[in-house]
Amino acid sequence: MLLAVSNVRKLFGGDVVLDQVTFRIDRREKVALVGRNGIGKTTLLKILTGELDADGGSVQWERGSTFGYLSQTSRLDDSKTVLEAAEEARAHLIQMEARLQELEAVLQAQPTSEDLEEFSLLHEHFHAEGGYSVERDLRAVLARMGFEESEYDKPVSKLSGGERTRLILARLLLEEPDLLILDEPTNHLDLEATEWLEGWIRGYGGSVLLVSHDRVFLGNVAQRVLEMRDGQVKSYPGPFEKFVELRKAEDERLLNVAEKQQEEMAKLDEYVRRFMNSQRTAQARGRLKLLERMRATAVSAPTQDRSMAARFQGVKRAGDLVVEAKGLSMAFGPQKLFQNLDWVVRWGERWGIVGENGVGKSTLIKVILGELEQTAGTVRLGTNVEVGYFSQDASHLDLELSPLQTLNYELGWEAGPARNYLARFLIAGDDVFRPIKTLSGGERNKMALALLSALEPNVLILDEPTNHLDMASREALAQVLSEYKGTILLISHDRRLLDQLTDHTLDLRRTGAFAYPGGYSEYRQSRARPIAARPAPRSAPPPEAPAPPAWTPRELSKEIQRVRRATEEAESAVTDLEGDLERLERVMASPPADADLFRLSSRHGELQREIADAMARWEASASRLEELTALQGSE
Repeated sequence: MLLAVSNVRKLFGGDVVLDQVTFRIDRREKVALVGRNGIGKTTLLKILTGELDADGGSVQWERGSTFGYLSQTSRLDDSKTVLEAAEEARAHLIQMEARLQELEAVLQAQPTSEDLEEFSLLHEHFHAEGGYSVERDLRAVLARMGFEESEYDKPVSKLSGGERTRLILARLLLEEPDLLILDEPTNHLDLEATEWLEGWIRGYGGSVLLVSHDRVFLGNVAQRVLEMRDGQVKSYPGPFEKFVELRKAEDERLLNVAEKQQEEMAKLDEYVRRFMNSQRTAQARGRLKLLERMRATAVSAPTQDRSMAARFQGVKRAGDLVVEAKGLSMAFGPQKLFQNLDWVVRWGERWGIVGENGVGKSTLIKVILGELEQTAGTVRLGTNVEVGYFSQDASHLDLELSPLQTLNYELGWEAGPARNYLARFLIAGDDVFRPIKTLSGGERNKMALALLSALEPNVLILDEPTNHLDMASREALAQVLSEYKGTILLISHDRRLLDQLTDHTLDLRRTGAFAYPGGYSEYRQSRARPIAARPAPRSAPPPEAPAPPAWTPRELSKEIQRVRRATEEAESAVTDLEGDLERLERVMASPPADADLFRLSSRHGELQREIADAMARWEASASRLEELTALQGSE
């Protein structure tokens, strides 16, 4: 047992936020914590980490255990660079490495027995904690979090909010605590980074507690699900889809039991009312006692979470051509984004726009809308196109106005119809009078969607519409958009939403853009297949891509045999080198008294470099063999 939470209670004013919360997390468990926005998940995490005190109950950690917490308000030292901030996570290993290098210099000169003993002990600790991989791990994790080497010297003070979140996450991954507590870790990650993080979490040797509204992410990593509901937490076995089924079945059972109890209590109540103070008073009093016992122990029907009841009305048809880009390029000074993009969107198509962070997905939309001027190429909208644009920063809303004022000024609606309409988007009560700038991120998104729906555009351009929305709201949004009859351009990191809505995919990359006639999951599967088996992208390949040579069947067979031999030799070399490294590490872990530790340490570094080179040769050769084999099969 790593963490035990028992009967935790928390009140804010007179409101009970947490009520008798009890659960445990064991070592190496991957656990999801789910629930609607505002239900108290972040409050619970702050109690677990000591940021808030509970009003009752206890939180017990295993002695000596450590935790790392990615919150939505985590901080970094602005005086550091990106690399310095990341290195703080492995500072003790970096210090140990520096001391080992000092001792190596001493051992080459005039070493003493104390120097040899210190080097041996320090080296043993350094090796046991994975010190030889610290530099590789630093760079690998930073790369997966979207940082290029050219950005290592960038001051933390110059990072955007998304870059800060990614750097904090990188530090936590490098620290490797016993329990990682991650609150919305996929915010600000592109799809490839999210998929890499899933694999990392699955292989992580510690425990992980995840708060996320990304259903696919949770489905890929969570072994167990804790659901927060009505101030309490209940544990369900995973995976996530099994939890959904169990929750649904349990709700149906509880609802059935509650309805039957209500029927029985209604009959008892009627009997008491009819026969109290009559000839059957004694029987009525008995029924009354039974009724009171039933009321005290009655099963409560599960509360039904409200969801958006929004929908788009009639959509006026645009021309067949909606967007056409030819040779479209964009750059900000020396920073190049997408280049030479040829892209056509036709009426009724639903495009998912994906790609790594910083490649220019949002910029592309602003160029299409005429808000930014491209550096090269052309782009135009078709005839009768009426665009509705959802920006992820709510920049198209006047934040000083209230939701009610927005509908009044934008559409001329009266207060009554406007309030009824906003209620369908879960904006009700006093919230309709508050300035939009005071609303939560999820409420702002719902306001933007409400305005879009009211304007009835025939082309929807949506930039991260699920940001700040909980799982139920995401499902409701997907339902609304699936019924929309116009054209959709959707930028999103939500793979479930992409699969539910899109039938085409545009993958923006700095090396070129790929247009695929299918949804995101289908596109990802196509990229995993051998190159010769993939559908040809609509856009041209990068100009530096060489054309494949024209082989005769005999030449192709000989080339396949040659590359296969080279692949087998490369694989054998990797195996031999890894065996050498394993034997060397066993010696270094328990060196004999006469061992030359300096020579062993130097050889260890050489072997790691040799393995990296051999692996690169093997991967390149295996990839080439795969391409040639696929080419032979297609002839």
